[in-house]
Amino acid sequence: MPQGARIIAAIETAWDVLREQHPELPVVYVTVDVAGARHSLAYPVGLEADMKPELPIHRDTLAAGSWAILESLLHVATHALCHARGISETANRGRRHNRRFADVAAELGMAWPEGEPPHASRGFSPVPITPEAGEKYAPLMEALDKTLEGVDLGALQAPPKAGSGSRLTLQCGCAPARTFQIGRRVAAVGPITCGVCGKEFTEK
Repeated sequence: MPQGARIIAAIETAWDVLREQHPELPVVYVTVDVAGARHSLAYPVGLEADMKPELPIHRDTLAAGSWAILESLLHVATHALCHARGISETANRGRRHNRRFADVAAELGMAWPEGEPPHASRGFSPVPITPEAGEKYAPLMEALDKTLEGVDLGALQAPPKAGSGSRLTLQCGCAPARTFQIGRRVAAVGPITCGVCGKEFTEK
């Protein structure tokens, strides 16, 4: 199995373990992120029943080992649970995490240090894994470490850049061209045709 596929399969398995314990978590598809710094699921615009949100795992996180991977997955899972429950857990464009984030994180085995004030800009983030949760997830971390043995993380390539994060900017053949932005996963469902010029929208 190619190295990238091995990593993705291992992360998907780890996420499935979390889903067994927290059924509110969605089914996802995993990508290895070598360029961005996103720490939550990417939900496509106009998400349909058969479309999964994207779970990014950063290459630096993979290089840091299983504990860092678990912390990242639990952090993303906390955001996902908040999303599923309609909880507003961040401010300042998602950078500052509020007390509600920390409360939901506690359900996943993390705990904000007692008596420690929130960070000036990040708020209650990152929330550390408790020793008890570390013991609970030890078999999962061992499996992740085994998967990563001998993997050349430097060989992983960055995904192609989109116009804005995971979105594409499309244009038609009109003069001047009509343009709009759309999620990459939604755009992949099928061609989009302009009702004016009759031509297919293509990436700008």
